[in-house]
Amino acid sequence: MNISTRWLREWVSPDVSDIELSEKLTMAGLEVDQIAPVAPPFDGLVVGHVVSCGKHPNADKLSLCEVDVGADENLQIICGAPNVRKDLKVAVATVGSVLPSKLKIKRAKLRGVESNGMLCSESEMGMSDSHDGIIELDSESQIGENVRSVLDLDDQIIELDITPNRGDCFSVLGVAREVCVNYDLSMPALNYKASQKGNISFTSTVSNPKECPRYLTRVISGVDNTAQTPKWMAQKLLRASQQLHSPIVDITNYVLLELGQPMHAFDLSKINGDINVRSAKKNEPLELLNGQSVELTEDTLVIADEKSAIAIAGVIGGMGSSTLEDSTEILLESAFFEPVAISGVARSYGLHTEASLRFERGVDFNITSQAMERATELVLEICGGQASKINECAHSDSLPQIEPIEISKEKISKVLGFELETSWIESKFQFLELDFKTNKDDSWTITPPSFRFDIRIPADIIEELARLYGYDKIPVKRLSIEANISNASQAQVSTHVLSSSLVNRGYQEVITYSFISNEMHDLVDPKAKKILLQNPISDDMAVMRSSLWSGLIQSAKSNIRRGHLNSRFFELGLCFSGISVEDQVQKIAGIISGNRYNSQWGSSEREVDFFDIKSDVEALLALSKKDYSFEAAEHPALQMGQSAKIMNGKKQIGWVGALSPKLQKKLSMPTAFLFELIQSEIEQGENPSYASFSSFQASQRDIAIVVSKELSADEIIGSIKSLKQADLVDVNLFDVYEGEHIEQGSKSVALNLTYQSTEVTLTDEQLAEKVSKIVAHLETNFSAKLR
Repeated sequence: MNISTRWLREWVSPDVSDIELSEKLTMAGLEVDQIAPVAPPFDGLVVGHVVSCGKHPNADKLSLCEVDVGADENLQIICGAPNVRKDLKVAVATVGSVLPSKLKIKRAKLRGVESNGMLCSESEMGMSDSHDGIIELDSESQIGENVRSVLDLDDQIIELDITPNRGDCFSVLGVAREVCVNYDLSMPALNYKASQKGNISFTSTVSNPKECPRYLTRVISGVDNTAQTPKWMAQKLLRASQQLHSPIVDITNYVLLELGQPMHAFDLSKINGDINVRSAKKNEPLELLNGQSVELTEDTLVIADEKSAIAIAGVIGGMGSSTLEDSTEILLESAFFEPVAISGVARSYGLHTEASLRFERGVDFNITSQAMERATELVLEICGGQASKINECAHSDSLPQIEPIEISKEKISKVLGFELETSWIESKFQFLELDFKTNKDDSWTITPPSFRFDIRIPADIIEELARLYGYDKIPVKRLSIEANISNASQAQVSTHVLSSSLVNRGYQEVITYSFISNEMHDLVDPKAKKILLQNPISDDMAVMRSSLWSGLIQSAKSNIRRGHLNSRFFELGLCFSGISVEDQVQKIAGIISGNRYNSQWGSSEREVDFFDIKSDVEALLALSKKDYSFEAAEHPALQMGQSAKIMNGKKQIGWVGALSPKLQKKLSMPTAFLFELIQSEIEQGENPSYASFSSFQASQRDIAIVVSKELSADEIIGSIKSLKQADLVDVNLFDVYEGEHIEQGSKSVALNLTYQSTEVTLTDEQLAEKVSKIVAHLETNFSAKLR
């Protein structure tokens, strides 16, 4: 936002330079990107009066002018501008003047005729890039007066970068409030009241009060829209980077910049019947002021007459009801629209307007009437006419409810880390226009003003006090922490331990957005509840993720596209199945693709497979020392036959598998493998215990059993371990065979059993007895046969 310092100082003018003022605003949180004069320095330019203007005797495109600059004699100046003429007041660079381009004006001869100066254009004065002709000054300008003072070129333009939470500062009024509170100055009262002599009644209604709690209209008849916008207003608009239009439109733009209230003017003769603020009908057409034709969606709030929509509420008006030069009766509109209702509407139609910029961030719902009176005053002053009474539709129940905030001095001191004087705090409350009541226990009950949408909790008030005190003045202190030393469970597997386990296995951690696109949600987890954002940053970030896989797949894809083919990424983060805290689940997930090892001479390349990622998952699960199992299952994002759900008893805690070929094709991805686990399910382990190594020899026995083809080796191993047989330290699968000498529908599973005692060396008889018990157990539970 651009703002003229002269315009700002009309409201409030602290006794500091513009540079100091801009620095103060930056330190107060309104960042000043730059401050620059309206025109660069130049010297020697004065107001001149063209006494006579004739043709150059030797050049058809040049004019020979006699110019009075208040000196003893008039100056003869040759000019090539097409708009130079007799009796024009002009900017004259006399001999010896220095222009912004460093050009020094000297006496010269042009086509044999002497010229003693130069008539200047805006571009030659560094005011703009316009080369259309010389600048034409006001006829009331005094001859010989310095051009810088006549055009007020010593004015400075402050370019502010305002954060989204400070919608109240998108106006001269808002910035003036900030200056007042930072310099302890009083803010001028708003007291606009236009003369009301018209008697034209007009009815407006609101069908959607939740999205438009307050809507004001006023008819002004007998206006002259061919009048000239006053130079003082035009200058302020141009210096705020606003284009000039007709005086009616310029007035509404002026009020928008001055008070922060977007307004609109309709041509009353083009409105059919009464006005109604309603939701648009499906595919309802509307031609906008910028010439664009759109088909409206049903969630768009519109201003409509009895026949059709005539404007998109809070965004832009329609061409059909726009004011033109022949407009004599206008309908002024001033409204408060709920920010959520306007957010994203302009972007959805490819628009960005000054009105939507402010309504999306929040406009003071108590300034609509004052803005209407201010605009009416200006219309009557500039365009004439008669104003009728204001028609107001107000629904107080739908207006934002401002709740009182309780805050204590102790709380302020604790958060800031130092103590502020009570008198200073209360003085800032007054300058911030906070309505406060002092309580007996050094606390306050505070009600924020309607224009401060960003003050809703105690932390917001503390933040205001900190920035007004000055971030650069906050004392630097050694950190002091109230240590609350308590017993910590040694059985807890921390996030750091989980991350380190994966990092040690070659993974890299990534952090992705919690927002994903509709498409990714439907591809990765179509059965999950879809949590849509009301005001998404973009269409690709419109849904809250239900799985970490969406972000991991995008990260792997991005790396692969840039030549990093061997991906091993993991992420820890929240996933969402609803909007309450209970619906937020912390998960840990990973993705691998490419080769298992980097290229080397000692071994051939091998692509990662299902068992690589299963091994990584088992390493994570082993940290909690619980019994987990893998069961074949189907998942929309995983390949059938290479996917499994991870179980802890009868409770499912995650998934592992290969990326579905359908998703590979859709996302142009190579083969990849993924896992995802509920973090809380693997965080609780066992208390660590220590035991000495056995000094006795380990013994191994192999068994091969025939079981049903449908029975998994994991289930067999789990069953053996469930016996908790003494001295059994490990069970490993080393062969699975189907074919000759094996019945159809069966398979041979070969297992290696490792025994080791801490007390004696086990004998063959002891080992045989233990193996026999295992075989008997398998025969009973799985109908296994020993080969």
